[in-house]
Amino acid sequence: MVGPAPFTPGTCRALIQVFGQQVVVCHRCRKFVIMPALDVPYDPCPFVCRDCGTRGQIKDRADAPDDYRHLTLTRSTFVPPKNRWKPTR
Repeated sequence: MVGPAPFTPGTCRALIQVFGQQVVVCHRCRKFVIMPALDVPYDPCPFVCRDCGTRGQIKDRADAPDDYRHLTLTRSTFVPPKNRWKPTR
């Protein structure tokens, strides 16, 4: 019998644990970064490009485009979308 998974299903951390290293790609800016192992849902992609504002695309590291720039600063390049919902009184 197998115990509980060491991650929450449906999160970026679970995606990395099951499929290996992933990257976040911005097609408009032609760049990609290594996806951090965060406990946030991966669908839809939680990362938005800081430069152009479009939502990134999660891909397997082996499928990263060859002609795109590889950046190392994940948090300064892609940011999570802001939660615009505000509670009412």
